Formats: sequence, C-alpha cells, structure tokens
Amino acid sequence: MLGTIGGTARMRRRFRLWKQIGIGICGGLIGTIALTFTPATTEQNTTPNVEKRHVMIRLEDVGLGGDYNSPEGLGKLRAVFEYLASEHVPYHVAVIPRRISMKADGVWKERGIDDPNPDPLVSAFIKVLQDAQRNGGVLGMHGYRHQYGESYRADGEHNSGIGSEFNVQGAPETMETSYAAERMKDALAAFAKAGLQPAFWESPHYQDTRGQEEVFRSFVGLLYQPDMHSKNSLKDLVTYDTVNTYGQKSLGSVYVPAPFKYVSDSLSVDQMLDRARTDDGLASFYFHPFLEFSHLEQVKGTDGAPVVRDGLPAYAYRQEEDPSYLHKLMAGFQERGYRWMSLYDVVPFTPGSRVTLPPKTPIHHVLVGDVTGKGHADVVVREAHRILVIPGNYTPPRNRTQEGSQVWLQEAYAPEEQLVLLDVNADGKQDLLAYNAQTGAVRVALSDGQAFLPPEDMGAMPPGLTSLKALQLSRGKGLIAKGAHGLVQAAVSGKRVEYADVSAALPEDAAVYTGRFDSTDVDDVLCVSGSDRKLSLLAQQRGGGFAPPRALDKVSVDADSQVLVGDADGDGRSDVILYNAATGVWRVLENEGGGSFRPLDNAFGPWAQGAARQGLAADWDGNGKADIASYDEAGHVLDMAMSFRGATR
Repeated sequence: MLGTIGGTARMRRRFRLWKQIGIGICGGLIGTIALTFTPATTEQNTTPNVEKRHVMIRLEDVGLGGDYNSPEGLGKLRAVFEYLASEHVPYHVAVIPRRISMKADGVWKERGIDDPNPDPLVSAFIKVLQDAQRNGGVLGMHGYRHQYGESYRADGEHNSGIGSEFNVQGAPETMETSYAAERMKDALAAFAKAGLQPAFWESPHYQDTRGQEEVFRSFVGLLYQPDMHSKNSLKDLVTYDTVNTYGQKSLGSVYVPAPFKYVSDSLSVDQMLDRARTDDGLASFYFHPFLEFSHLEQVKGTDGAPVVRDGLPAYAYRQEEDPSYLHKLMAGFQERGYRWMSLYDVVPFTPGSRVTLPPKTPIHHVLVGDVTGKGHADVVVREAHRILVIPGNYTPPRNRTQEGSQVWLQEAYAPEEQLVLLDVNADGKQDLLAYNAQTGAVRVALSDGQAFLPPEDMGAMPPGLTSLKALQLSRGKGLIAKGAHGLVQAAVSGKRVEYADVSAALPEDAAVYTGRFDSTDVDDVLCVSGSDRKLSLLAQQRGGGFAPPRALDKVSVDADSQVLVGDADGDGRSDVILYNAATGVWRVLENEGGGSFRPLDNAFGPWAQGAARQGLAADWDGNGKADIASYDEAGHVLDMAMSFRGATR
C-alpha cells in the first residue's frame, strides 16, 4: 500500500469510508512473589490493551519493487530494520511475496521471493528478511501480489502496491473464496521456499469479502488488519471463538487493527503523538520504510571505501539536527510512557490446529508427550484394549490435514492403573509407564518411535498413590505422587524404580504439578490447595530431596481457573497458565526467576470457551515453547493455540 491516494473516484470513496470509521487508508513462583494475582472470573478480555499504553509498528508494502528494487534500496531497508532492533523495538513487516508491474514502455516486470532461480537481488532480499526474522522482526503476508490482472487497467489495479488483490471492481472472480484460497496458498508457498515463517495475514488495502476473510482465518490465526464488522477495531483486538471450516477445522482467530493509521509526513507524526497523549486504546500504526531513506548515508571504512556487507552496501543514520520520522516516533512514544509490543505480546497465543479424538474419549484417558522423538508433542489415547497415538506435526498452515490415529500397543490396562509419559531410557522418546494403585506394581512400555514395545516389569511402589507425575531429577528421570502421609518420590534407573517418602506437610486436597520453577535443570513441585487455592513450592535440592515447602502467600488462584504449567516463552523456566473455561480467558504468570512471577499484560481469548472444557499445556509445534490446548470431551476435539513469545523480546 502506498502512503498517497490514487486519483480514481472509487479510491476516494473508499478513503472517505475508512476515515469515517477511523481506520485509515491502508492496512495496511519462587520465594516472595512480586505481586498479588487473583483474576476476576467474570472478565471477558474484550479490550486487553485499553489504558496500557501499548504501541505497535507495522512496516508496510515491503517487496521487490520501487524503492527496494536495487542493492542500495535493500541496504537502506536493512538499516531501518537494524535501527529498530537496536532500540529493542519489536517490528512487523508486511511482505508482498511477489511484485508485478507494468513500466511506461508497456513491459511487465515481475520478481518475488518464490522465483525458481533467484538472482542476486532476490537472494539478498530474502537474506534481509531472514535476518530481520531472527533479530526482532515478525513477518506477515500482505496478500500475494497486491494487485490484480495481467493487463493494463486505467485504475492502476494491475500494479503491485497500488492495486488491490481481492474484491476488485469489475473482476467478480476476485470475490470468490476459491480465489482467496489460491492466493493464500501461493503466499504460504513463497514464504516456505524462502525459509520464512509468516505470523499474520493482511489483505491489500484491507479490501476483501467476509467469506474471503474466513478463508484467510482458516489458514492463519492472526489477521493484522481491522475487523470492519466490529466497532471494537477502532481501539483494540477482536477475537473470534468460532470454528474455521475451510480445510481442516480449527478454532478461533484474532484481528489486530492499526487504529493510529499511518505516517505520511511530519504533520502526521505530530498528530499521531498528540493523539497518544489522551488515547487509551492500542497505539498500532503502519509505516513505509522508504520514508527513512533520505536520513541514511552510506557507511565507509577506514580507507574511505564504501562498506559492503552480505553483498549489499551498508547504510546508517546521519548525525543531523533534524531527526527522522522513526526517531521522532521512538522518542515521542517513550516520552508518553508507551511500551513497544509485538503481536506475540498483545496476543500471547496464536489459534492453531484441531485434532479429533475417538468418540467418548474422557480427558483422563488423554496423555500428551513426544513419543515419536520428532520434537512435536503427540497425543496418546488410552482405550479399553489398546493404546492409540496421533503423531504431532503442527507446522503451518493450521488447516492442513493431520495424521490419523495409529495403534501403538495392544494392551488392556486395568482401571486402577495410572499411566504417565516419561523418557525412561533417555533416548529422546517418551515411554508409557503404568502404576497399579491397588498392587503398587510398575511396568513400562518403551517407545521405539513407531510403537510401544510390550510392557516390562519395573518393580513396585507403595499402593494407593494418586496424582502420579513425571519428575526430572538431577540424575535421570523420576516420579512424584501423593501418598497417604504426603508425597512419594521415585527414581527410575534402568528398568527399576526406587522410591522414598518426601517429608512435607501439604494440604490433603492439594493438586500437584511439576516444573522447572527454581532452576532450569531439575523439576520442582508446585502444590495448589483445593480449598483456599493457595500455592506452595517444594524446590528440589541439588544433593537430592526437596527443601521444606514454602508458601507463596502473595499469589492465589481463583476457584474457577484450571492450573497448567509450561515454559511459554522458552526461557527454560516453567510458567503458570490459568484457564477459565467458562469465560474462555487464559492468563500467564511468567516466571522471571529470582523470586518473581509477572502476570503478562494481556490475557488471551475468549478462546475455547465452554465450562466443561479441560486445558492442557504442551509444545505442540516443537519450537521450545509451551503451547496451550483445550479438550472438548462432548465433541471429542482438542483445540490448540501456539506460543511464539520470546522471539521478539
């Protein structure tokens, strides 16, 4: 999208409409807990960013054309990216994967990140985007070609950046859902070929049909554009908890608007910062990077020769009295107390895939872990006479067909046998351990990556244990469980299990969780009282055993929230995730280490709303961050939302 408006009457009418609704032209728990956190059970999270002074920037119309169609232009674009990264500003790049335009001589020019034989300029552009993605940039698909047609049009729709791509006047095929799906698939394939991971979709000029948006939402969980059907988009996010049905079904999607519009000149910068003084909504806006180019100069080495890096000339900002637009915005928003946010901050989880389980599968017959050894969490289902596995592979797009369930073991486990997944033989694949609560007998079925081998005896533990959980010890794998007089800890060595009582006075109704709360090497035990919902922690000691339980007096969990444990930001420490199924709102208590937990600014949802639903946490997509899932037992579906937090922090 361009910062100037074309001259056609139709575009002027579109601008007046957008201006009226305020959108703009273009889319463009250790020790002392630091604070009290008792979430309200009735909150619906409808305006998560209001009064929080969050600001976001989206760099618009970035593709191989115009100002970015030369080594000098790409060197300058890289300098803008690197400036934002040096300021620790999460930024978003709306990429046009393929650009096409007709020059004055009537000759078509076309190139993109999906060129079959990329020339040096295309390769350099891809490298700039890859580096941006590694260093703070969040990339998205800004259509596929941001234009329509293969012949000249008087309204300019044939040129990328100027033209629209969907719902084009006089082109009824551009209003079809099949056309939208084709362009989405082309954009996804282009990103994949270039080794890039798209986080969001943005329709060119925010122009599409409602049916086409439903197609886009089925492929990608985040749309970085306003929801034209909701007034909430004038200030904040719009979250849908509906089922997407184009391709494999999936649950939910989120619109992220840019209510602060875009920068066109110095006056628009001043107006944006004036608005920021009093506006209480999400200060999200978009910006064309070429507006910075006049403030850049080529870097020269000590010998006076121009510096070239990765095949592109190096540029840096000149030391000058007149600051650039971005410099003014950085200083202005900081002065007004704003914090720069990424999509992954304002939307902590991205709605993802759905897995269908066998009918009438109860939640206590569902286990989650990496049994194939491929890094993604797999779903293990216990049936009357067999164990099923649904292999995990949840890379985008979210609506592609998943693998079906596979019979991994023909075995009839007794009702009194509790099952847990842990890697008994340390081969990178989790195995299936069974504990008989009546006899105390323990046996394990090892995973070979394709099936569970026949169960083998491992000895015994005391009968009557409950709440069996896997536990990472300083020297291998283990278990923790609740016994008649407190906790029982077991170590798994070879094919034997050895246990010992843990001296700890805990509430009888306490729920037990394990996670890396006190260190990143071993698991500790977190207990949540069922009556007063207070938390206490048993930190595992380096020499073995546990320190006395410590009450976490300044944090409690409301009675309506389910407690999940997982490392949602990939820092090696376990966070606490709270799920209010009745409202569909998810909150994260982020473990900052050093005795502090911090509630994230934003909750997630409403997503997976339903009082009977049950939450889970697992690394579904194998990126080292704990994702969330919600199981609907009545519909026997498991809905997932992925965490990408930490990538831009």
